[in-house]
Amino acid sequence: MQNGKENVNMNESFLYFGYGCALSQTLVEFRVNTSVEIIATGELKHYALKFNRKNPDGTARGNLCPVNNDYTLGVVYKIDKNKFEQLAQTEPKYALTQFDILTDGGVICAYAFICQHCEVGIIPDTKYVNSIAEYARTLQFPETYIEKILMALPKG
Repeated sequence: MQNGKENVNMNESFLYFGYGCALSQTLVEFRVNTSVEIIATGELKHYALKFNRKNPDGTARGNLCPVNNDYTLGVVYKIDKNKFEQLAQTEPKYALTQFDILTDGGVICAYAFICQHCEVGIIPDTKYVNSIAEYARTLQFPETYIEKILMALPKG
């Protein structure tokens, strides 16, 4: 387990906080090659969705960055515990790390991807950012949050 923490949900499953393109249940199911259950939508406080992880093609990918008074919205998925390593391998530059996620049902502990190797001056692909915004709309996230996502698009 990351950080030496034990997740009480690891008996048969674990909880995964998907943000960015992982707002798509279809994508998460593709990554672990099985169905996953959406438990809730939630908020990770004091972390912002930034596009500062460099893809091999030079474009930027989404990442969690510590920022006081900011937040990232996402989806909490319940995934079979046998798929933990498989999920971890889908994002080799990221580490699955436990975070406290605020949901309508209270605070729950879930894993999320975070990358410590960030870069400045890289720009995400327009289609990538637009797809994240569309997933957020489908989940009925607030328009103000969707506008924050779209601010990552190149100007002009």
